[in-house]
Amino acid sequence: MWKTTLRSLRAHKVRLVSTALAVVLGVAFMAGTLVLTDTVGRSFDDLLTTANAGVDVAVRGREQVAGDAMSGQRPGLDQDLVAAVAAVDGVAAAEGYVEGYAQIVGSDGEPIGDPGAGAPTFGQSWIGTDALNPWNLAEGAAPAGPDEVVIDRASARTGGLAVGDDVTVLSGAAPRTFRLVGIVSWGAADSPLGASAALFDLATAQDVLQRPGEVSSIEAVAADGVTQDTLAARVRAAVGDDVEVLTGEALTAELRSDVAESLAFFDTFLLAFALIALFVGSFIIYNTFTIVVAQRTRELALLRAIGAGRAQVRRSVLIEAVAVGVVASALGLVAGFGLAVVLKGAIAAIGFDLPATGIVIEPASMAVAFATGFAITVVAALLPAWRAASVAPIAALRDVAVDRTGTAVRRVAAGGVVTASGVGLMLLGLFGGGDGAVGLVGLGAAVTFVGVFVLGPVLAVPATAALSWPIRRFRGVPGRLASTNARRNPRRTAGAAVALTIGVSLVGFIAAFAASAKVSIADSIDRNFSGDLVLTSGAFGPEAGFSPDLASGIADVDGVASVAEVRLGTAALDGVGVTYSAVEPVAATEVFDIGVVDGDVTALGTDGLAVHDDLAAEQGWAVGDRIDVTFPRTGVVPLRLVATYERQEIAGTAVVSLATHEANTAAQLDLQAVVRYADGADAVEVRRAVESLAGTYPNVEVQDLTQFKEQQAAQIDQLLAMIYVLLLLAVVIALIGIANTLTLSIHERTRELGLLRAVGLSRSQLRAAIRWESVVVALFGTVLGLVVGLGFGWALVRALASEGFGSFVVPTDALVVITVLAAVAGVVAGLRPAWRAARLDILGAIATE
Repeated sequence: MWKTTLRSLRAHKVRLVSTALAVVLGVAFMAGTLVLTDTVGRSFDDLLTTANAGVDVAVRGREQVAGDAMSGQRPGLDQDLVAAVAAVDGVAAAEGYVEGYAQIVGSDGEPIGDPGAGAPTFGQSWIGTDALNPWNLAEGAAPAGPDEVVIDRASARTGGLAVGDDVTVLSGAAPRTFRLVGIVSWGAADSPLGASAALFDLATAQDVLQRPGEVSSIEAVAADGVTQDTLAARVRAAVGDDVEVLTGEALTAELRSDVAESLAFFDTFLLAFALIALFVGSFIIYNTFTIVVAQRTRELALLRAIGAGRAQVRRSVLIEAVAVGVVASALGLVAGFGLAVVLKGAIAAIGFDLPATGIVIEPASMAVAFATGFAITVVAALLPAWRAASVAPIAALRDVAVDRTGTAVRRVAAGGVVTASGVGLMLLGLFGGGDGAVGLVGLGAAVTFVGVFVLGPVLAVPATAALSWPIRRFRGVPGRLASTNARRNPRRTAGAAVALTIGVSLVGFIAAFAASAKVSIADSIDRNFSGDLVLTSGAFGPEAGFSPDLASGIADVDGVASVAEVRLGTAALDGVGVTYSAVEPVAATEVFDIGVVDGDVTALGTDGLAVHDDLAAEQGWAVGDRIDVTFPRTGVVPLRLVATYERQEIAGTAVVSLATHEANTAAQLDLQAVVRYADGADAVEVRRAVESLAGTYPNVEVQDLTQFKEQQAAQIDQLLAMIYVLLLLAVVIALIGIANTLTLSIHERTRELGLLRAVGLSRSQLRAAIRWESVVVALFGTVLGLVVGLGFGWALVRALASEGFGSFVVPTDALVVITVLAAVAGVVAGLRPAWRAARLDILGAIATE
């Protein structure tokens, strides 16, 4: 049996290669992602260790809101505390620094960096003690006056800036111009993880960053012979328990964790698509081995007839699977190394600067990628191997393999149960909530696909008959042959199509969700916004935006009735962490309709709070209750609940007044400002005046509501484009599966094709028949995928109704494009099998047994 199996492997090299390609692509994506993660992790571990090598002790404000570790959101430290730390026995040097939001403007007048969708942009005070300073001067000198700034090398290169240039810096204050006196690197990197940094002397930084008289952190160097733990204990005793004291080693470990967390989403995102690719590939492997077993029915039956046991036959099929798994997974690892380099470049292209370093290959990561590819290959071949072992010796008398998909009742029952289970899991995840909701949705989707796969042969006959009607009607003999072949072996057709079904369903799901999101956002703006202009910086978060000075200036423009500013902050309401909106109550109610359920938002005052009605119901709060609100900088502040509302997509989870926000948060940055014209005002003139004032803020864009809606839609389209590119991998694997299946089916039908040629079917007609069969299979997979994908999209939109998704939209244009592309791809997938079929020798094909 070993010799027979090895001989079969050598005789079907092309089959093995085409089957292995699906595994290669999936393993390559997984290996590339893991290699990238290891490379980035090692690079920044080394860089952070070097940059913080001189820090023995760090002192900072205690974290007030769990999980909110942003330095700008911690309580600040009194500047006088620096001297107290420096006076501790064993401290050789101590220095405090301050940091917060700042954004550099390039020589072309455009702001550098994208704090809304990329790495942060920040300002920081220069640290004069070399051992504590992570910055290395590459050019010029350190900042030493109120009009001097130093910037990172990456920002200087991006903005076309050189030492001696005038540089505008945006912050919570009005834009200011400084003279560029130096350019720095962060350790060996041009910038810290792609962030943009503006460095000032301490007094200037405190002024620009709105931190008068305070520092964000204090760092100290230990004297000779004093350990970090010993010095930390002494400093802790000197400064008390109101602040946090940690060793340099602990600080470095925390920074490493922060870097890993900042890249975790990207890594998870890529790994998800790698698993999708392997999932699609598993169906191709299963289908391939199923067809192989069907083709070798006579051979396997003869082996059984001459004494081969069931276990031997089963092993012969599994050996092929093992060979495919080993070779494909090994090739996938090799391809993954190259993909890691490409992914590293992609991260740098979107703004995250990575240190220049070689690729890091961790054995554990390689073992995980290899084992995953190998396991999926072998598991996918288990059922075909079991079927092979069940071949009866009497089957040796048959001339052809027989498709026994006639037991539709059992298949419908099994497929229905599996599909219903998958849908149930998805609905539980979507509507049930909880920490494992996302996992339940993913598991439900996978189970649903398995159910669709089981039902595939049952659906294949009627579906392909309907889809192939135009081909039968207008393409003559080739069209009728294509339709008949697609229906004749429903298991093969369904198996070839299911991989495409998965890819297309994901594309259809994303397209439907995106279309629904864009329409819902536009409807929400139309329903809930009554302003005339929206000012936005494109940034998001409490540490990004533009100076409130702009809104103050616009409020004085003739023809402006009001300006409603919106700021963001983080807090914990009775222990529940939230991101809140801060507004001026009266102005906000004039331009926003947040759907007040109870109470009055205009009563926010200096001690009021409004929350989403779902949160109020969950916590048992009612209007008039006192709620302990923990702010990151000021700690617990009791606020009175004055209103509940239902439109979370407009106001978020909670709302406070600007006065409350200013009293508890240092940085004051407008996320957006909505301008309302006065009655009878000249809209053209008012907008021109507003744009003139906003022109001094390069990070601010002035839009009317139509333009604002288009901007929101454009952001969705950008994300959509990236997802489509990655899903293309799954679709390519699916098309490989169709081509592979057709190639194997040609081998199965060699004698039949020879007879067709003998009775007058031309080469071109045979090629056309194979190509049209490929198109029918592709259309079947596409239509089934679109139905499944639209179902997923509808379920998700319904689940997000409370988040502002008001209606489900079917993206007709996108679906038509997907269908046409699938038909074209079907033609492409059928080219090689059609070419091989047309080259068959007629007499040799007829003589084939």
